[in-house]
Order: sequence, then C-alpha cells, then structure tokens
Amino acid sequence: MKHVRLIRHGESAANAGEATLDHATITLTPKGVEQAQLVALSFNHAPALIVASPFTRAHSTAMATAAVFPHIPFETWPIQEFTYLEPARCTGTTVADRREWVEAYWAKADPRFRDGEGAESFLDFIARAQSFLECLAEHPAQDIVAYSHGQFINAVAWLIERKPLGIDDGAMVDWREYEIANHVPNCDGYLLSKDPNEAGWRVSRSAPEEPRMDAIWRVPGRAYQVARDTERLLIEERAEALSVAGYPLPGDDPAMYAEQRLKEARTAVCSSKVDSASENTAAELSAREVSQVLREAIFGRSVMSKVGHESWDEIYSGHFQINVDDWQISIYNDCDQLDYCEECVSPDGRRWSFDAGDRFGTDPIALLSTWEHQTLERLLKAL
Repeated sequence: MKHVRLIRHGESAANAGEATLDHATITLTPKGVEQAQLVALSFNHAPALIVASPFTRAHSTAMATAAVFPHIPFETWPIQEFTYLEPARCTGTTVADRREWVEAYWAKADPRFRDGEGAESFLDFIARAQSFLECLAEHPAQDIVAYSHGQFINAVAWLIERKPLGIDDGAMVDWREYEIANHVPNCDGYLLSKDPNEAGWRVSRSAPEEPRMDAIWRVPGRAYQVARDTERLLIEERAEALSVAGYPLPGDDPAMYAEQRLKEARTAVCSSKVDSASENTAAELSAREVSQVLREAIFGRSVMSKVGHESWDEIYSGHFQINVDDWQISIYNDCDQLDYCEECVSPDGRRWSFDAGDRFGTDPIALLSTWEHQTLERLLKAL
C-alpha cells in the first residue's frame, strides 16, 4: 500500500495579511516556521521521499522535515499554488486588496481563461494536479510526504473524490465550492493511499471533532531531540543510548530534559553508537547541508558569486569556484556541463569533499531535482 501525506505549508506573510511582492517568493512568518518544525517533529518514522513545491513558503516548510531526516531523498516537483491572477498586478498587494479580482475571476467561470502574463488557466492547474497523481503512482517510494498549497491540495482531493469526466465551467464552479467547503489550514492536509491492485486513489482527512493533523502526527519527547540536537542522530540510536545508561524516556518527556539526559547518557556510554556518530560528524558537513546551501542560491535567498576572474565558459573543463554567503564551494565543469561538487567549506570551517569511490547518492549536486540542477547550471553560466 502506498501512502502519501499531502501537507500545506506553514503560515506565510500573505496568510498573515501582509503585502507581498511575488507569489512564488512569499516567506513564512515566525509562526509558520514554528508550525513547520512541529510537523517535522511529528513523524514516528522516516518517510521514503520528501517532495516540495518550488514556492518558498512550501519549500521552507519541507526543509524543516528534511533537517530531521537528512538522509532521505528530497525532490522539488511542480506542485506550486494556483496562480490565476496576473503576478505583475498583484505586486505589493494584500489578500484583502485582491479580493475583488478574485471574485471576478471565479464569477467568469471560464476554465481556459488566463488573467495575463504568468497566470495559469484552471485547465492548466487541474492538469498539474492530475500529473502529480500520476507521478506519485509511478514513483517507487511507498511512503511519501509532499509539501504544497491549499488550493493545489484540494485540487488533488477533488479529482480523487469527484472524479470529473471533463473540466468545463460546471466543473470549475464545483471545484470552487469544494475548495471553500474544505479549506486546508496551514500545516494540515490529507492522507492519500493507493492499493497496488486498485486503479484509483483514496483520500482521508480528520473529522472536525478529531485532533488536527499536527496533533495526530506529533510525537512528543523523543522527536523533539532530533531537531534540537545539531548532530541529528536517529531517534532509535539516541533512545538506545539513554536506555543503556539507565535513563528511559517517559511518554511526555520535554525537550529540555531529553537534551540533558542525552548528554549524561553519552558520558555514561562512551562506546555507544551515539558517541561514535558524534565524533565522526562533529567537524564534517553532510551532502544534504551543502545541497541546501545551493538551493538557497537557486531560489534567490542567498547571494552566489564566482571566485576569480574566469567565467564558467572560459574554464570549460575544470573546477569552478563559487562563494554562497561565505560558503566556499568548488563545482566541476565538465565540458560546459554541470557535473558534481568537488568540495565545500562552511563559514565555521567544516568541510565536505567528494569521494570518487562512493559518489552515488552522496554528491550534493545529485541531491538536486532536475529543475534545480538546470537552474543552478544556468546561474553558474551567468556569473
């Protein structure tokens, strides 16, 4: 049985009523960051794949989970929010400012209509949702978590529940009513499941009287340790060390006590796997960390510059040195093609280096999605 947790991003600046510049780069509020962390701490086991929308608010929410499970594959899919209003005229506006435009768009009920440059038609939007379901069905991972947006999530659920035969004005009106009736709160969502012997998907949601998703999925105590501990060790390893040292964790163990007990456990069990992992990773970077630094540059949240005078084209075949907010990164240019990351040194002196004997799955470049890889290559060539 395949399971997919489809989760909306944490509270964004737009959700909080702030004016925003661009639909794709809206950031999380402090409350949204906290919501993302709570969701990340709610998993009682690691998913097989983490998927995120390319929009900043969903991508940032997903990264909180990626930080808890740094070795789990992370991919960016086109599951961004429905952009049905022309982005240019929405610059600097709030949700309240756009209300009349929104009402006029839905009153038109034309699934082929595009509001302007950069806007998406309802037909295009639903096609993306359908494509998402097809990609999920084809992907080998059986336990997936996907971070997206309220309207996109409801488009997926609507396709599963209503099974529309076509996308006409009636279907568009029906979806709008469905969306309003089934509003998805921040960091809430649906659980999708698919039996390999059945053609369709099933969707389930929490009943109104039941706890919300963040309460259902949240695992107190041990889960907190993973995010709070900078070494990000597996929950099982830490629990084992605590138990051996005589400090079993109660069900309501708060993070502050868990941290102290963990330190005591490490002292008492110096030969445990926890100590070993701590020693091995204390002065090293992970490929996941380096990959995220590159993503920050890809999405324009960090400044990337070249080191030296030679451009990407001039080097053609060799190592291209870049600086991303004081992170020193060496990337191999293979005959004008982005190949792999050779080395990275963080601002605090930690180092990651390429191991030619064990490249697959460990290279930060290999952890990027196809779109991210292409975007990074384009940015490097422009430096």
